[in-house]
Amino acid sequence: NYVDVVALTESVIKSRKTLTIQAKEIDMPILSDRDLMCIKFAVENDVDYIGLSYVRKAEDVENVRDILKRYGRGDIGIIAKIETKSAVKNLDDIVEVSDAVLVARGDLGMNFSLEEIHHLQKLVVDKCLKKRTPVIVATQLLESMIENPVPTRAEVVDVSIAIEMGVDALMLTGETSAGKYPLEAVKWLKKIVDFVESHIHKSIDEVSSRARERLEDLRLRFTKGVLELAEDIDAKLFVFSMYGNTAKRISSLRPRVPIYVASPNIHVLRKLSILWGLNLLHVEAESYEEGMQKMLEKAIESGLVSYGELAVLTYGLREPKQRVEILRIGS
Repeated sequence: NYVDVVALTESVIKSRKTLTIQAKEIDMPILSDRDLMCIKFAVENDVDYIGLSYVRKAEDVENVRDILKRYGRGDIGIIAKIETKSAVKNLDDIVEVSDAVLVARGDLGMNFSLEEIHHLQKLVVDKCLKKRTPVIVATQLLESMIENPVPTRAEVVDVSIAIEMGVDALMLTGETSAGKYPLEAVKWLKKIVDFVESHIHKSIDEVSSRARERLEDLRLRFTKGVLELAEDIDAKLFVFSMYGNTAKRISSLRPRVPIYVASPNIHVLRKLSILWGLNLLHVEAESYEEGMQKMLEKAIESGLVSYGELAVLTYGLREPKQRVEILRIGS
């Protein structure tokens, strides 16, 4: 099958590109045979997340999760890509069932008018903050670096705005997959992130305040209490986590102090690596008490805390008794 088309404007057509008809969503199955093969490959190669394209409704995510469970790998995270009008319409439900959400600005720009993209990005980020679902922004962050070794001023501002919105992660696409300067692009993105994060205290305060509204869950209220204890005394917070759940809750509250998370499970640490504000440590331990001790020892050996600094230590809400310690290093 083929179709004849006429180009009305001058452009370059490249291979392996999708075809989008504005205001038209093609009713196709969410998974092709190739997608099913990719899921099988992901399971066999121990990946941490699967990115699910062209999500239209929550059931699309749940169907993929059912497939992963049948393979015995229900722990693999699903990142729902928001790129269609149906996805935006069903955003609340999709955010609720996904392990993370990706703002796919490229395809959003094909399905919506360009002037809507900033509004849509903010809408998705705000929904994810409210639902405590990690959120990633991608596409054309440093697009000019496909051909040039330095980003444009506008790109630097675009990246900075995304950081100030409170996103968990930024993802380069064409810059690293097909660009001439992939390493330089990563270095520039990190440089921008490091600078902005060290200068946006007011923006972080606003994001943190919004993230901590209406906490009904007991575990979230406990997490908020421990986090704000560390913030009030200007201490670094150390968390030993077997399964990563406490670390996820802390990250979702957008902490204002350095957070260090230790776990004996390398898979847990890998999955936590995309979340806001977490510094990760691999510590072998069989109990929470042992884990807290080894976590502190490793932090001191690695220079993460210095003599005289305050540290707050805790672990997940799984033990009959909960332990929270405040230490001054060296005392």
